[in-house]
Amino acid sequence: MSRYIDAEKLKCSIDSETDSIFDWDMTIEELYYNLCKLIDDEPTADVQEARHGKWESTELMYENGCTRCSECKTEYYASDLEEICGDTFPIYCPLCGARMGGVAND
Repeated sequence: MSRYIDAEKLKCSIDSETDSIFDWDMTIEELYYNLCKLIDDEPTADVQEARHGKWESTELMYENGCTRCSECKTEYYASDLEEICGDTFPIYCPLCGARMGGVAND
């Protein structure tokens, strides 16, 4: 699983720890090890992985203008989506927040 860290905080950590991680007598391998340890010790950032989906056709699409989110499978009627965002499909699912890449053509 991916681990996300704040790059700006890491730079500050490197700046503040320069004396302890770098010595003119050390080898490249020792410097590399010290930098890797500093990165490993950096706390993870509070992030949420982005979800990506698309609007899918449903059996009811052609009869009642129904479509659904490919991520959460929530079905929406065209009239409901018009109330939310007007004449176009929303770029995010109103329920799960997935970023939509378009409308399915199946």
